[in-house]
Amino acid sequence: MPKSKEDVVQEFRVQSIQEAAIRVISRKGMASATMQEIAEEAGVAKGTIYLYFRDREELVEKTFETAIGELHKQVDAALDSEGTFEQRLRAMTTAKLAFFNQNRQFFRLYHALKMPEGNVSQQRRQKRTCQPQFRARVERVATALKEAMDAGEIRPLDPNRLALILIETSTAIVLERLSEDAPPPESEDVELIVSTLLSGIAIPK
Repeated sequence: MPKSKEDVVQEFRVQSIQEAAIRVISRKGMASATMQEIAEEAGVAKGTIYLYFRDREELVEKTFETAIGELHKQVDAALDSEGTFEQRLRAMTTAKLAFFNQNRQFFRLYHALKMPEGNVSQQRRQKRTCQPQFRARVERVATALKEAMDAGEIRPLDPNRLALILIETSTAIVLERLSEDAPPPESEDVELIVSTLLSGIAIPK
């Protein structure tokens, strides 16, 4: 059914508030960003935010879920694409690096949720949001790795451990790229990750 005018307005406001939250968190950090600052950034009254989000923590959680959901959709599309495992691995890595390059402000939120700031209560709530997402990604990548092992494309290893290596390696490269004034072309870092994972670093004898 077509969306009503009210639904469209609500979606637009929620998106605007979430985008403002990412910008404020990017500038000030998770612990320092206030609802008043987010409201001013979004161009709405502070009370308007509470029409859609119970409190600041829920706003952060929902913002994270929306952004990370888009990343996962792009990565999953690469994993589900046609081709060899190497081709899909290359596509998946390219999708991840491209997402963070196109959404640089999101990384501050992403990193803050993986490495929580604030008091113990805030850390626990942030971890509840981030950890299930992270475990789900490990399982998703591990499944793709296990399928490649069963097909004889890569040698048999612990797929969950290997998934961790792949995910954390690409995340480390993303972090480095975002801290650099002039990072190398994405294709070079994609090749570094893929070739290192598939061929190792030892010189063939």
